[in-house]
Amino acid sequence: MIKKLEICDLSYRYAEEDHSALQDITLNVTNDNIVAILGNNGSGKTTLLLLVLKKYIPQRGAIHFLNEKDGTENEIRIGYLPQIEKTPYGFTVSEYVMMGRYPHVGWLNMPDERDREISHSVIHELQIEKLEKKHLGDLSGGELQKVRIARLLAQEPDILLMDEPANHLDLKNRRELLEIIRNLKDENKIILFTTHDPNDAVEIANQVLLMKDGCVVAYGQTHTVMRQDNLQKTFDIPIKLQKINKKTVIIPGE
Repeated sequence: MIKKLEICDLSYRYAEEDHSALQDITLNVTNDNIVAILGNNGSGKTTLLLLVLKKYIPQRGAIHFLNEKDGTENEIRIGYLPQIEKTPYGFTVSEYVMMGRYPHVGWLNMPDERDREISHSVIHELQIEKLEKKHLGDLSGGELQKVRIARLLAQEPDILLMDEPANHLDLKNRRELLEIIRNLKDENKIILFTTHDPNDAVEIANQVLLMKDGCVVAYGQTHTVMRQDNLQKTFDIPIKLQKINKKTVIIPGE
């Protein structure tokens, strides 16, 4: 089991760009934390996830995945939820979630009883049993996002990377989705998710990384990072923090 993700002085520049997409990013994340990555468009949030995913190779710095036994590097399973992907609408929910088992089954083999048990367990955990026989094209946006996460969890990943998972959801589905992500922390997974909404971070994240122009504005525990000065520097707008029913709510100022 992966115990810790270490990102050390990470920098990356796209070949067609004359400036770095990321510069000197350092994080230390254990498997009892949810990390929210916040910033405007173009701040480097998605690039950071893709580097952890090993889709890109950093020009400088390193990423280490350390196990719980002796702190050495280990093979890991990384699950990635992109913002946008082509949805195979002709498949049922049950079939789509089973696709998450393909890394374990292999393309030339059939799912066995354990694969079916894991898929059904994930569907039950996310409380989407009533959707099992529906086709993806018949789902609402909120339902489809839960099903996408179910497919992700069926992979049994050590690390979860989610790019804007609550984007475009209504208030009810947004709350339910954030609760699902919060509950995943109890499964000893390392979780990183990007968002434009600082209230998502306050709601469920233990740690926050604020980014601007590929650089770190602030990183640390949520309650120490989510300050007015840090947020205004990150988003380039006035920010207000208010207490409502003992909860901090972050809203644009005037």
